[in-house]
Amino acid sequence: MVQVFEAIRSIFIPATGGHPKNSEYRIAWGKEKWGNTKHDVTKVQMSYNGNIAGMLSPSFPDGTLDERAVTFALQLLKSPIYGTNSRMSKDVLVLRKVGSADNINAVVSKIIDELTAMTIDIFDSKKNPLSVIARVEPKSQFNLDDSTFAFLFRVDVFPS
Repeated sequence: MVQVFEAIRSIFIPATGGHPKNSEYRIAWGKEKWGNTKHDVTKVQMSYNGNIAGMLSPSFPDGTLDERAVTFALQLLKSPIYGTNSRMSKDVLVLRKVGSADNINAVVSKIIDELTAMTIDIFDSKKNPLSVIARVEPKSQFNLDDSTFAFLFRVDVFPS
């Protein structure tokens, strides 16, 4: 099959709302071949266990943090400082409602644990004899409104 889309920068978002385990939205900016010319395009695709499902259209429930995260990631990709193009490193965006009594550092720590577990689980699902170590580091934090925060992480994977 001919690949017509070449992702140059991508941001991943863990999918919730009934999607299978280890599902992510991939929001990508890149080049897509239309006829004989390449055009700059932005694409939203699904990733299941680390594999892009290019022929499946993503869906996210209206009014959810998933929907809001996807639209925010589309805005972030307009800037060249956000997104990656690597098999061993990716930017991951997570939105959370944070109450006034919640400690932001505790929220970030919990997300780091979740992303670490998800990343290792994705690599283990490939039945590859290679085991990995995941390093998850906060990259940026955005206050979207009184109680909603967007946390951008860099997730690096290293063979162990």
